[in-house]
Amino acid sequence: MVNGSSYRRWQLTLPIMSTLNRMGNQLLTDLVDDNYFYLFDLKSFFTVKALNVAIPGGPKFEPLVKDVNPNDEDWNEFNDINKIIIRQPIRTEYRIAFPYLYNSYPFKVYLVWYHKPNVVFIKNEDPDLPAFYFDPLINPIAHRHTIKSVDTQIDLQIQDQYETDDEEFVLPDEFEPFLIDV
Repeated sequence: MVNGSSYRRWQLTLPIMSTLNRMGNQLLTDLVDDNYFYLFDLKSFFTVKALNVAIPGGPKFEPLVKDVNPNDEDWNEFNDINKIIIRQPIRTEYRIAFPYLYNSYPFKVYLVWYHKPNVVFIKNEDPDLPAFYFDPLINPIAHRHTIKSVDTQIDLQIQDQYETDDEEFVLPDEFEPFLIDV
C-alpha cells in the first residue's frame, strides 16, 4: 500500500508511453475480446455448480444442492397439461446462459451477459508505425476544416446549371386512378 504523500503521479510523453508499450508488448495478451471467455467466468461457474451440470471442455463441480428430489418438482414433462415433448436434449450452454428458461429448478443461479460488444481493435504489427495509431480500416475520419478543391466547386456549378433547367412534370389529361370503378 502506498501512503498519501509518497504516492507519485506520472505524466509521460507520448514517445515514452510508446516505448513502454513496445517493451511490454510481450507481456500483454493477444486476447482482447471478452466474448472469447464466454461461459468461462465466475458467474457461469457458479451457475454450473448450482445446476449440477458441466460446461463442455470446462471444469466439473460437486453439486451445490444434493437433496433435490425430482419427484417433488411442480412441473415436469409427464404431468404437464400440454404435454410438450422435446425430442432433442437442451444443450448445456443454453441451460447455463438462460437458467430460468431452460431449467425446471433454478436455485442460486446467476444471469450472465450473452455477449459483449464487438471489439474492433486491430493490433499494430508494423514497428515503424507509432504505438497509438488509428487504423484507417476501421473508420476513416476526414479532416473537419478541409478546403474544397477547385474540381468540386466546378462540379457544383455544373450541377446547379442542370437543376435550373428542370421543367415541371404534368400528368396527361387521359390519366385516371387505377381503381376508380370500385
